[in-house]
Amino acid sequence: MPIKLWRADERPDLLAGAEALTAASYPPFMLHDPVSARYWEALYTAPLARFQTIAELDGQVIAQGNAIPFMWRAGEELPNDGWDAVLEAGVEATRAGLETNALSALSIVIAPNHRGAGLAEQMLGAMKQAANHAGLTALVAPVRPTRKADYPLQDFERYCGWTRGDGTPFDPWIRTHWRLGASIVKTAPCSMRIPGNISAWQQWTGLTFPESGLYGFAGGLAPLVVDIDRDEAVYTEPNLWMRHLL
Repeated sequence: MPIKLWRADERPDLLAGAEALTAASYPPFMLHDPVSARYWEALYTAPLARFQTIAELDGQVIAQGNAIPFMWRAGEELPNDGWDAVLEAGVEATRAGLETNALSALSIVIAPNHRGAGLAEQMLGAMKQAANHAGLTALVAPVRPTRKADYPLQDFERYCGWTRGDGTPFDPWIRTHWRLGASIVKTAPCSMRIPGNISAWQQWTGLTFPESGLYGFAGGLAPLVVDIDRDEAVYTEPNLWMRHLL
């Protein structure tokens, strides 16, 4: 059976499976971003649902790609608070009926048994097609480097600049975007901010925090900042802005 790509507004019956795949593809703490909690569901309502792509094979969801149109004014830098900023700005602009001129990727998730077969490239291609059909002039992505969590002590920007012996980007997800023609624009040092109390973060990470300080943890691209006296821990995730040609 061939893989079929659908817009979310074409196959609402696949949404539950698509969201289950997304939830299973990220570390638990990634599902507790307050901006996402406020705005994510809006992606599946008109007119934003046409920018969400679901890959289906024999009735099963095997991938999902999410994106948001937003306004990127000439001469304006992409936001330092990348993922959070563009999701909020895009949904609010759409609700207000304001003009948008660019599309930002938000997420691409692929079922484990279908990775490495070119499906990520197809999902990015669907985003480009959606941007072109909507008359948008740019496609950008706040990229989450897949292997940065394996190198917790390395500076994020320096890590993103690492290359392999053949000159290609070291990180696999940066490399995928690069091979599809994307160029690095800048880092987004505060792309996602996830606060929580100590108990919540202990549950999300499986760690115990005996004292205040910085903690590395599985899946984190940056340290978790723990304040025992305030019963608070905050994770601020960096991403890498990349731009695709349309």
